[in-house]
Amino acid sequence: MSPTSGRPVNNMARWLCQAAPSARKALAQWEAGRTTPLTVGRQWDLVEVDFTLATAAITRLRDADRHIGLYLMGGMEHAMWWLLPLGTAPHLTGVPGIMPRPKGSELFAPPPGKYRGDRVWVIPGQGGEEWRTLTAADDLRIAARTGMRLLGRKAVTPCP
Repeated sequence: MSPTSGRPVNNMARWLCQAAPSARKALAQWEAGRTTPLTVGRQWDLVEVDFTLATAAITRLRDADRHIGLYLMGGMEHAMWWLLPLGTAPHLTGVPGIMPRPKGSELFAPPPGKYRGDRVWVIPGQGGEEWRTLTAADDLRIAARTGMRLLGRKAVTPCP
């Protein structure tokens, strides 16, 4: 996976901006190099995952040959935000280290392919439109639980 992958970035930016209160304003903010708020529940559900747990889950997803969709990584916040198909975030309720974000909440995001506000989009695959397929919530739940067992509970910081 690559944080940037060329051509899909323009299509991805247009798709992501459909979740903003104003797609036109969001694109303008991104073109100006700023972050913009995207609203949870318009295009996708969202879960916040502890960084260490998310890294372990990515390894488990790869090992199981499961699809890894688009996610946002934040270093200083020690978290990753996973976009999931609409209506599926509740499948992760109660998983330690994962917090489903409520519909209507905002995710402040940089433009795809740019590092802003200590956040960067991680784009699956090397090209094409793979990023359009989001991670399945059940796959992420299983991978996170397996990763947690391998890490031990002490390594996972509970999300607030």
